Amino acid sequence: MPIRHIVLINWKQDVSQDEIDAWIEFCDRIPEECPMVRNWSSGPCVTGPDPDKTSSHQFAIMFDLGSDEEWIRYLKHPYPELVYVGGMKVIDLDRTASTNMVLSAKAAASSTTLPS
Repeated sequence: MPIRHIVLINWKQDVSQDEIDAWIEFCDRIPEECPMVRNWSSGPCVTGPDPDKTSSHQFAIMFDLGSDEEWIRYLKHPYPELVYVGGMKVIDLDRTASTNMVLSAKAAASSTTLPS
C-alpha cells in the first residue's frame, strides 16, 4: 500500500536564515539519495490568520513511498538519518509534527513529482 509522509516544521528561534537554508538544501537531496522516495515536495507554509499560534507551521515536507517495505528501506537508509541529525540544530522538535497516510491506489497512480 502506498504511503504519503508529511512533516510540518517550525524553526528554532535562535538560528539564522543561512543555517535554515543550508539544512533545507541538504534535506532536498533526499530524493536523489533515496531512490524509493517519489513525489517530493517541500516549501514554506502559508500562515494562517494568526501566525503566532503554535498550531501554525513554517515549513512542510511531503513525499510518497510505494509500500510498507519501501518505508522500512527509507528508515534504514543512512542519508535521512544524517538529515534528521542536522535538522535537530535548526528545527524546534517540540513544535514539529509528522504523520503517514495511506494513499488510495487512484491517488498514488495520479501523483506527479512537484518541484521544491
